[in-house]
Amino acid sequence: MKRLLVVCAAVLLPCFLVSAQEIIPRIDLSPEFYNDGSGAFTLGNTSLYSLFEGDITENISFSVANHWLGFYSVDKDLWAEDTKALYKNTLKRTVNWLDWANLTFAFGDFSLTLGKDMVTTGGIEFDDYDFDVHPILSSSLWNGFDCYQWGAKLGWSPAEEQELTFQVTTSPYVDDLFGKPWFNYSLGWNGSIGGVQTIWSATAVQQASDEFFWLVTLGQKAELDDWTVGLDLSNASMMEGDLAYGLTAMPSAAYTLSDNWDFFAKGGWETVLAKDDGLGKSSTWWAGAGVNWHPVENLRLHALAAYNDLWDCASVSLGATYYLRFGK
Repeated sequence: MKRLLVVCAAVLLPCFLVSAQEIIPRIDLSPEFYNDGSGAFTLGNTSLYSLFEGDITENISFSVANHWLGFYSVDKDLWAEDTKALYKNTLKRTVNWLDWANLTFAFGDFSLTLGKDMVTTGGIEFDDYDFDVHPILSSSLWNGFDCYQWGAKLGWSPAEEQELTFQVTTSPYVDDLFGKPWFNYSLGWNGSIGGVQTIWSATAVQQASDEFFWLVTLGQKAELDDWTVGLDLSNASMMEGDLAYGLTAMPSAAYTLSDNWDFFAKGGWETVLAKDDGLGKSSTWWAGAGVNWHPVENLRLHALAAYNDLWDCASVSLGATYYLRFGK
């Protein structure tokens, strides 16, 4: 309960403390076509988010991200339940209306972040805001791992554009927020070498009282004039909602034609080392491409076509995201 009071206090901080405020509605129209010949009309990643960030003092800052609405089910009769679940899960370690809420204390080359935060994992793929992501073009790890957890992170920046972190967070394998004290332990490196950005991490995810899953992700991308190319690598998949050792590889590319137009393509391949009946497919893949158009400031219109072998479906999606910004 004390944690929830801290969250409410952060959300209601006076406006003069907030240097960035965003309300982000997104709507997708995403029909899906399945391998068995059936189809369904879905709302894709239609959602409503907010983001509040600012400085309390010269050395103390805060960040709060809220997830207010979401529509994920293929069955339209369950769309209302998708949003209700965000609030029913308030006291659980799974997706709910609060993505993160934390305070960061900076002292010299060091920083300490306390509160709810993203687990240090996922490479470049997890670096994007959820409201900008296309789930059909995302790995099973992004779609299935509950990456927002409570804890603390210590950061050290020995040089410009280099940060090493150590983080301890609650484990998503205990559903109750106040349940068994299982934890994740993460080491991370965010850096830039020769124009290549790196987001590398190793996380020990506690799955039982004496069992840890070692999740390693290596994300890197490079900007080459108007092109951005990336590659995410991981030693894990989540093919039926559980971590399994294997290999995930995700290449991506984006081309910026102008301030108003950019094109993107992304693919991926996953395999597990040991298949059993609980893991479903032993390997899967996905691929797709799309375009973003920014006709006016703060508005993104997108169109994409993709196929996801794990979902056994193809999808054509049209959508819009509006970044309603206040403050500085």
